[in-house]
Amino acid sequence: MTVLAPEDISRLFGIDLDHIDCAGVKLTLYKLFKLGSRGELYQKTKNLPKYIEIPCRGNLYFLEPGPYLVKYNEYIRIPNGYIGLAIQRSSLIRMGTTLYTAVWDPGYKGRGSGLIVVYNPHGIVLEKNTQLAQLILIKMSRETKKIYQGSYLGEK
Repeated sequence: MTVLAPEDISRLFGIDLDHIDCAGVKLTLYKLFKLGSRGELYQKTKNLPKYIEIPCRGNLYFLEPGPYLVKYNEYIRIPNGYIGLAIQRSSLIRMGTTLYTAVWDPGYKGRGSGLIVVYNPHGIVLEKNTQLAQLILIKMSRETKKIYQGSYLGEK
């Protein structure tokens, strides 16, 4: 397994090193949402819950304990032959919060999302545009014919 270095990520994505952390692309907070209804996942279909956008107060989000959907600022294109894994900042863990993510498949492009869960009984405060995670890229053994074609392709 090969994890790409920051300089390689910069060249691959054509982005400045300022947008890259020590091991991956900085993923920053764009918007936060509460889950407003039940989700359903079946073998061939899914019904996502309704999302209720949380308003920013000034430039801050005040989050009580519970789950929140986060959208990132960055629009990412994962090249064929690579996968992405978003890893949360350790500062979130130290505040009693975690960020759950999924594999970013080869061929995926869009503004990804994750699930922030606040376990801290006192809540947390997040500033808009703050870094929440870094997206590391792992090189596959070769390009694949099985590139992402799912319903989240091109999400904004």
